[in-house]
Amino acid sequence: MRWLELACAAIVATYVYLRLARAPLHEPILRRLGLLMVASFLGEDSVIRAYGFYGYSPKWDLFLDRVPLMIILIWPVVIDSSWTLAHRLTGGHRRWLPWVAGAFVLADASLIEPIAVRAQLWAWSEPGLFAVPPIGILGWAFFAWAAIALYERAGLWTLLLAPLVTHALLLASWWGGLRWVSGSIAPWHAAIAAWALLVPLAVWLWARNLRRRVPLRDLIVRVPGALFFFVLLALYGRSLPPLVAYTFAFVPPYLALLRVAP
Repeated sequence: MRWLELACAAIVATYVYLRLARAPLHEPILRRLGLLMVASFLGEDSVIRAYGFYGYSPKWDLFLDRVPLMIILIWPVVIDSSWTLAHRLTGGHRRWLPWVAGAFVLADASLIEPIAVRAQLWAWSEPGLFAVPPIGILGWAFFAWAAIALYERAGLWTLLLAPLVTHALLLASWWGGLRWVSGSIAPWHAAIAAWALLVPLAVWLWARNLRRRVPLRDLIVRVPGALFFFVLLALYGRSLPPLVAYTFAFVPPYLALLRVAP
């Protein structure tokens, strides 16, 4: 697990460096990342303690209570990069920004969770998509939506309010419906559904020419993290063809946002 934690640290350091390289002001970016790190820890640690739906492998070396330190550093990077892409696509529209960023995080969590569980980085106590319950994927999207929606309005109060809103949304979604449909999803059904959903999305993004709004550097900063999970897939998931097929379904939408011409 040591190599994995070093890789996570390198990904975070690379992201922060690239994020700051062309930014006119560094302090707002560092403040946002710092706030996301603290709020992410408070949210995740309290969720693990409150519900016990999942837990991290003890093979992680460095923990802060129930959460590996590297996880506390990685998820804010995922959220911040989604926030940046959403800002580009919405033109910074305050109403739509949290929703689009939350959708990006939902997609990222949908990709990350099955691979990470396959690699035994953490495990869920409920069945679902490649051993990941739907609420496990929704949780980070809920948190991202809350953190981004509150950030400009609540300031430091976001540290407490985002985790509280996340708890409220998790409880509402679980008791409002997810607990009644909990169950395993056939792997090939999941892979087919992913392609059926994400290919039309890619076509729509391309047809709307939304790639013109996204600078190449905003996609490049995501490449190290994406490569990390594709390496994990090669190491731990290559013997499960449906997971491989499912994972590659997430590629077309990002290719549709890739601006290759000046």
